[in-house]
Amino acid sequence: MDERVARQAESAGGDALWRALQPLRSSKTWLMFGAHPDDEWNGFLAWLVLGRGMRAVFACATRGDGGQNAIGAARGADLAALRSREMERAAAEIGFGVRWLTPGGDDPIFDFGFSRSGVDTLARWGERRLVERMARAIREIRPDAVSPTFLDVPGQHGHHRAVTQSLVPAMALAADSGWDCGLPACRVEHAYLPAFPGGGGTYDDEVPPPPATVVVDLGARCEVLGASWAQIGEWSRRFHASQGMGRWIPDGPRPLALHKFAGPADRDLPLDDAAPDEPAVAAWPDREAVAAALERIPPLIGRKARELARAIALARGEMPRLAIAPQVLKPGGEARWSLSTNGAGVWRLPPGWAVAGDRIRVPADAEPLGTLRDGWDPLGGNDVIGLNVDGVEVDPEVPVVVAPLAAAAPDRVARRLGDPRPSVPPGRSEMPLGVRLARGEAAHVGTFARIAPASLRTLGLDCAIDRGARVGVAAGDTDETLAWLRQLGIDAFALDGLDACDVVLIGMMAFRQRPELDLPALHEWVRGGGKLVTLYHRPSDGWDPDSTPPRRIQIGTPSLRWRVTDPAAPIRALAPDSPLLRTPNAIGPGDWEGWVRERGLYFASAWDEAYRPLLELGDPGEPALRGALLEGRIGRGVHIHVALALHHQWEALVPGAFRLLANLVARAAD
Repeated sequence: MDERVARQAESAGGDALWRALQPLRSSKTWLMFGAHPDDEWNGFLAWLVLGRGMRAVFACATRGDGGQNAIGAARGADLAALRSREMERAAAEIGFGVRWLTPGGDDPIFDFGFSRSGVDTLARWGERRLVERMARAIREIRPDAVSPTFLDVPGQHGHHRAVTQSLVPAMALAADSGWDCGLPACRVEHAYLPAFPGGGGTYDDEVPPPPATVVVDLGARCEVLGASWAQIGEWSRRFHASQGMGRWIPDGPRPLALHKFAGPADRDLPLDDAAPDEPAVAAWPDREAVAAALERIPPLIGRKARELARAIALARGEMPRLAIAPQVLKPGGEARWSLSTNGAGVWRLPPGWAVAGDRIRVPADAEPLGTLRDGWDPLGGNDVIGLNVDGVEVDPEVPVVVAPLAAAAPDRVARRLGDPRPSVPPGRSEMPLGVRLARGEAAHVGTFARIAPASLRTLGLDCAIDRGARVGVAAGDTDETLAWLRQLGIDAFALDGLDACDVVLIGMMAFRQRPELDLPALHEWVRGGGKLVTLYHRPSDGWDPDSTPPRRIQIGTPSLRWRVTDPAAPIRALAPDSPLLRTPNAIGPGDWEGWVRERGLYFASAWDEAYRPLLELGDPGEPALRGALLEGRIGRGVHIHVALALHHQWEALVPGAFRLLANLVARAAD
């Protein structure tokens, strides 16, 4: 994240009351569908919610399980829990809602990593399943307008394409009174596609976008907040920190073009009833005048009544805040609560819970609870525990979680590579250990947690290692290679000077996250006989093709063209004589079996003649690529660049990935 974004957001004008008044200007709703947390158009949502007073909801198909993590080691289901909290914090910054189409955890619709095809994605998710979930969201939210966030075009992520492909069938199903899901039918009046490409450093749309029917200038300035809508959108996007979001946008025009594909041709946007001169809005910032104007509004019903109650509480300076401690509760335990105002409220509690005085009592049979919710609403009511005070839904300031009654094995033990003792059987084995609370902390979102099955997993592995090799590891924030090396029995340690090392391994993204690395000294060390191993880096991860590696290596962009997503894609050894494929383990066809997620990503697209490619592989129907594993003789030393997704394989205890790791850190042959 660019620090200028955070500074601008923190110094912005306006206040919570001004934000709470905006929904009184309109009764319209926009529902936006996306595949992943961070797919939303934040600047446009800021314009809708704060600029036009509309309700906006982002419906997200997955929790982001398959994404990368630029700030920590959480991956898979743990990353999904983090990204769910990031999505909710991003929504809170602007005031739009979130509706999850998947509960998280073990669900057929999940982020399984990159996909090249919407058809392939829907085959895995279940086409009817996604359409029905989108249709149900339409019936629940009853929007005036809908849009997907990406186009269904070749060269685009298959998850994005699947959501866009499903929108029209979902609209038809939502409007079909013959489909019974317990909610009344809903016909959406307006539907839009992006009239701009979704390419860039990652994707590569192969066909142009449809023509624009309406253009919104997100570069226009919100005088109250002192920034453009595009800049305000980045205040929201900065909470997607695990995905490296939050970029600085300079002042100036920022057109966002839309293509209307359904609805009345004579109106492009359903904003006819936006009323910026509503008396309470016009009275701001005079809080007394605002309060008086609000109290003259006739009684409202439904959501508008909740919006009005919230605005009145803020205008009176009586907005309640609920604190519950501790955050992590246990079955049969209790917590202390306090409310910032003197008003009484009606509790919202799970069955069997009780409140006595300033204590909340948790029943002994309470179900474990993480931070994954079905959705997030800016009007509150998001947590299973809360209060309704004079029509205002009050959630705890920090989400409450409930740990299992008996704590099971921690994740580090559950993923441990089996040691060579005779008691460890050959191959992989797993012993279930109940459930546990998998909990993490991040400065920008606080606690994120999930209830996870716990087990002790072991791998009995036939793997030779170079026991004399001294391996210095410069790990990025997302990298656990050092722990895996130690479990193999290799003498590995955090890099602190080159003199003690035979091999230096630079972890994923570490060139961006470890700016203290002395590249000239590292290059000289390699030329003098050292062995350098670099794991994959994105072009944006501090990788300069001319100065980061000892000799030029260009990482391919857009990355869609330089990756192999099929974990079973055939691999051909181009240089079977390479020591890397022979010593101390002979790497053969069996070592490429059982891989998960993908073969690799961010492959090199070009390299200096000092390097030779060792492997050739490609997705079905795609060109074969040779930039997955490069070996270069640099002076008397060696540089190995690895774009294979080894970290996924280590976590899945894939034997061949450990045997290759042992070869990567073996001392270079003379």
